[in-house]
Amino acid sequence: MRPDPSPWPFRLALATLIAAVPLVFLGGSVTTLHAGMAIDGWLVVDRGRGDFFMPFYPIDRWLNELGPMMEHSHRLFGTLVGCLSIATVVSAFATRSARMVKTAAIVGLLAVIFQGTLGGLRVLENSSNLAFLHGAVGQAVFAALGAVMVVSSRRFQEARHEPSLAAQRALPVSLVATAIVYVQIVLGAWLRHGHDDLVLLAHLLTVLLVVTAILVLAKALRGAGEGSALARLPRWLFTALIAQAVLGIIAFMSVYRFVGPNPTDMNQALFPTLHVVGGAALLASTLASVLWSWRVRSARSEPARARREAGGNAVGRTT
Repeated sequence: MRPDPSPWPFRLALATLIAAVPLVFLGGSVTTLHAGMAIDGWLVVDRGRGDFFMPFYPIDRWLNELGPMMEHSHRLFGTLVGCLSIATVVSAFATRSARMVKTAAIVGLLAVIFQGTLGGLRVLENSSNLAFLHGAVGQAVFAALGAVMVVSSRRFQEARHEPSLAAQRALPVSLVATAIVYVQIVLGAWLRHGHDDLVLLAHLLTVLLVVTAILVLAKALRGAGEGSALARLPRWLFTALIAQAVLGIIAFMSVYRFVGPNPTDMNQALFPTLHVVGGAALLASTLASVLWSWRVRSARSEPARARREAGGNAVGRTT
């Protein structure tokens, strides 16, 4: 019999995801406030004016103005998320976790490394295209870190096979919903970096697709029955959807009616930035639905597991 999974990979994955929430918020603030170049340089910053190693940037320069404060805080939280991602991988291997936990932890770390590299190149090249890519990829990385937390949880690892037709249908529906949500996120990132009216129209129109996809997905998940491992997912999906819709309306009114596209303080930038965080949460929820749908389809059924363990015990007695 396989020993109980260690709680440490899950704990570290949860800590990584928690640290990623302010990381996404601060990254969104940098874009909203147009502070992407508030601090010159990446690992070595303010060249010729101090040549500071990034983690040791002077506090007086860091906190002196809003732009540098948001930008440097974003980098520090990125460093924290990177360190926690490394710790998650080390923990997964040190505790001899299941292969899927190790794989998820490695994918999460690679995603963080890729995102950090994009952020560094964006600053070094002062590229608006890389800024857009960094913003679009950032929310996917957040969802990937959420996936590491899901996969490393004991409940996920011990999930049982569910042969119901609804459980079988949930996987393709959740994949489509995740793709649609991410398309809208990419359009939102494009809009935030370009303020194009056609992109705004496309972004608003995809709201209907997102709502439809979430409703269809929730119906498929509920069809699996109350005792299913999928039964709790619709609650998370609807919570994330409603929160994102409310934030989207307020952000739209803020940018196009009350404040404009160039806020000057965090009070003005708050709701457009929270809308970014809401998009990441919604994407993480749909990706979690993909993982759970896959898990209940592929998990070994309880009778088969019992037969396998009984067979192993029998072999042990005869030898």
